[in-house]
Amino acid sequence: MVRIRTPCYSIPMDIDQPSATRLRPRSPMAIRAADMALTGLGAAAGAWLAPFGSGAGGALAGAGIVAGLSLILRRGEGRQQDTAQHSAPPPPPARDGGRAILDRLPLAFLLLDETAQVVFCSTDARRLLIRDPLGQPISAVFRAPAVLAAVTRSLSTGSDETIEFTALRPRQRHLRATVRRLEDGGVVLALRDVSQVHRLDAMRMDFVANASHELRTPLAAITGMVETLQGPARDDAANRDRFLGIIAREAARMARLVDDLLSLSRIELQANIAPKAREDLRPLIAEAVSATSPLAAENGNVVRVSLDDGPLVVQGDRDELLQVFHNLISNAIKYGGPDRPIEITRIPASDDGISIAVRDHGEGVEPSLVPRLTERFFRVNKRESISRGGTGLGLAIVKHILTRHRGELRIESVMGEGSTFTVRLPRA
Repeated sequence: MVRIRTPCYSIPMDIDQPSATRLRPRSPMAIRAADMALTGLGAAAGAWLAPFGSGAGGALAGAGIVAGLSLILRRGEGRQQDTAQHSAPPPPPARDGGRAILDRLPLAFLLLDETAQVVFCSTDARRLLIRDPLGQPISAVFRAPAVLAAVTRSLSTGSDETIEFTALRPRQRHLRATVRRLEDGGVVLALRDVSQVHRLDAMRMDFVANASHELRTPLAAITGMVETLQGPARDDAANRDRFLGIIAREAARMARLVDDLLSLSRIELQANIAPKAREDLRPLIAEAVSATSPLAAENGNVVRVSLDDGPLVVQGDRDELLQVFHNLISNAIKYGGPDRPIEITRIPASDDGISIAVRDHGEGVEPSLVPRLTERFFRVNKRESISRGGTGLGLAIVKHILTRHRGELRIESVMGEGSTFTVRLPRA
């Protein structure tokens, strides 16, 4: 008998011996009480009906009828019990009910006997392991020495342990295993996939390191210029303006970086809250083109807009959608090359969605680097990006905004021909 304890219930699960269901006969006292109640009820009914012309005669007749029915029913109950004991098929083992209850729990766990052999595997654990380990020793299920050592210690000393290990099959994953000894022998091995937690931790560490580096560079330049102006160049009027220009440029770079970091954090906080407002993309795109027109004129770019006819209404946040097209158009101007056109067109969609493409005619991006363009602080050419005022967060912000809007960003690039960034949003 293995007993699984939860905070509210204790579920016995007999793995080795099935138990039978037995009929329990009523006690003599219960039978006597029932007969008295029936007799009284019959007497009252007979007195009310009075079939013999008097209340006493009716009561006597009612009591006699009830007594006869009671005797017949008792004999039928005895025959029913005899039939149930001799001809009824044996009930299913109690362990089947226990297994059904355990299998419905939203947990991935294995039950092991005293020999560390798997005697039960939940449905979630079977999905996690891809195969059914029932009847196999735990050493054949996991090729992880830490798991085997924890199970051995739990069986021998009754200790509870929680460990993390890496499973290589069917793919590399990080799993957290909790091993606990059961009261009646054996152990329970609970599993949890923590691969996503490890990935998020790695991304967070990379983000902090990159953000610190990006902020440290302009801060070091500003500090160096200030020290120079306070020291050797105190009275150097010729270089003072040049140093002040560097300080102003680096301070503006830090301000843009802080603004992008704040925007990214705000968008991530609202990632699970889909916008409800209805917005028309036509005026938003026109406003983004107007805002980037000074940069386009300085670089010699002509922005061509061709959205055809028809509504372009989506559900979204106006400021965030404006930031999407502002970032894409600015990137096309910065990296599409001088004196080259930039095209903003509507792409026919086969499904119920709206697709807007922003295309430049620059040098393009190598195919191997295209998937990394939306990574934070990733730049194809870091020196060129910094010189053009880029922070390395523009496309990452675009991706997170579209994710919140239940949309997507598709990137296509051909070396020597340019790149196309397509925004797809569901129609309102």
